[in-house]
Amino acid sequence: MPRVVPPLPMQTTDRTLEAPQAVRGVEMARIEIVLHLQNVSLFRYCAAEEIVRLAGIASPAELAAGETLYRRDDPPRSLYCLVTGEVELSGPEAAAELRGPGSSFGVLDILSGRRRQRTARALRDVTVLAIAAEDFFDLLANNIEIVKALFRQVLDNKESR
Repeated sequence: MPRVVPPLPMQTTDRTLEAPQAVRGVEMARIEIVLHLQNVSLFRYCAAEEIVRLAGIASPAELAAGETLYRRDDPPRSLYCLVTGEVELSGPEAAAELRGPGSSFGVLDILSGRRRQRTARALRDVTVLAIAAEDFFDLLANNIEIVKALFRQVLDNKESR
């Protein structure tokens, strides 16, 4: 008689958030996501059509003050755009940095493929738009205009330092 192997339980993974136990999903209309992304400096040079595409892969989430979004040395799974609140980025190599609404963080970790260089912790209740790295790279692979806009922003940041 053949041995019956029970199926493995389905594993669910949340590719969008790195600390799913600390993050709660929040409902946000697509147009709201578009409006918030238009105010993020990282996407300053993106045309409206590109912002709409980015909004299609952005997932809103909330964290309470004191909760950690990701820790130093975590693998980078998402980049984040801050809608409300304040986030502290801290690590051993640099002074802590505060980020407020309209800012993004986690981008360089994703682009470099390195583990997280800093820890991101909510100083106040925050709402973020999370963009999964895999989805972000898929979008970039199929949209050179977003790539050009991001390069332009990165160069602007480098020149202003």
